[in-house]
Amino acid sequence: LTSDFSLLTSRLLPLTSIIFLVSVSLSHGEIVMNQLPNGARMIVKSNPSNRILAIECFFRVGSYFERREENGITNLACNCLLKGTKKRTALEIAETMEAIGGEIHAAAAEDYAVVSTISTVEDLDVALDVLSDVILNPTFPPDEVEKEREATLAAIRQMEDSSSQYAYRQFRGVLYEGHPYAMPVLGTSQTVRAIIQPQMVKFHGDRFTASNMLVVVVGNVQADKIQPKIADAFSKMAAGRAEVFRVSKQFSPHLRTKIVTKDVEQSFIVIGFVTNYAASPDYVPLKVASSLLGAGVSSRLFVRLRDRQGLAYAVGAAMPGLLDKSHFYAYIGTRHEAVEQARKGLVETVRGLATEPIPPDELERAKNVIVGQFRIAHQRNSDQAHFLGVYDMIGLGAKFDEVYCDLVKQVTADQVRAVAAKYFTAPTVTILRPPVKK
Repeated sequence: LTSDFSLLTSRLLPLTSIIFLVSVSLSHGEIVMNQLPNGARMIVKSNPSNRILAIECFFRVGSYFERREENGITNLACNCLLKGTKKRTALEIAETMEAIGGEIHAAAAEDYAVVSTISTVEDLDVALDVLSDVILNPTFPPDEVEKEREATLAAIRQMEDSSSQYAYRQFRGVLYEGHPYAMPVLGTSQTVRAIIQPQMVKFHGDRFTASNMLVVVVGNVQADKIQPKIADAFSKMAAGRAEVFRVSKQFSPHLRTKIVTKDVEQSFIVIGFVTNYAASPDYVPLKVASSLLGAGVSSRLFVRLRDRQGLAYAVGAAMPGLLDKSHFYAYIGTRHEAVEQARKGLVETVRGLATEPIPPDELERAKNVIVGQFRIAHQRNSDQAHFLGVYDMIGLGAKFDEVYCDLVKQVTADQVRAVAAKYFTAPTVTILRPPVKK
């Protein structure tokens, strides 16, 4: 997959400083993209509307790139980055950020991990020093590793206690059987217990490298002023090797159903289909299809299954953007005795999108929901930085952030029906319900 650095025309910048020697830069609007001397990539978006500064460092790691026996190591390593470095304890990291009214976070996903800070522009130097310290110099203290391991195991248990999360997790396992996306980001209880501290140290050294890093900065700063500071902060980072995108597994649609029995108060059904890469032309029409079916009280699933038939406690649809083959899914929480009726209604409503008329007002409502949610989600500098980084990580490129709303507005009813006909064929179905009483 190509990133924005290859989708746009590149040009060389002049020598700007001793630290920031030469960079390949692409710019459009307020966004400037460069390559740092250590090989890392960088995106800077100037936002003069406030004094908040967000810095997010993305790494090409995540559950998608994990070996099955190490599933969960990215998440566990991220949680432990903030638990101590060569010059700061976990408490000192927290106190330093608190003293400037800032925040620092680390998190993992399927296709990336991110370590981020939020501060004021005036406190850039302190925030950047802490950020680079936790990325470059974590010590993974054994006692802290054990605390984070127990916290992760508790999070896994909590997920299993949630009907919706548990059903979705089971659905992913069936849909992506034999594929890395079948593995949960948190890992499993078995794999998390098996990961030891030396594994995490090696994992960090091998994967948190310059060639795997993208730095995104959003705030009232200029690229040519902040780039030397970023370059200096990470000048000692190992170059490493870039993580390559795996060859996707070939999926052939066929009907699959898994029934999971568990003591639950309500039954939960998830149906879905493998779709395509986020970078495919079908991504935006599929997002509109998802909104038509499951976004809000005017969506087809809500109106038909909850309002008209009274089948749903909760109902909706979504399609995450992923680097490799993504998926569309729809869900419903329902009464135990209504499972078959709810399953049938869910499948018929989703598959019907390929053939039923889509009135202009319904299409416009679905598109307005996407655009409205997008704009609300971009209000903070940290949100803007996160979207820029995520879009780059999943192959869409940072420029996608500027054109997404326009692309949504251009989607036609014919395009929605076409992607529904293409992908919504043989659903994978997961049903979570209590055991049958004998």
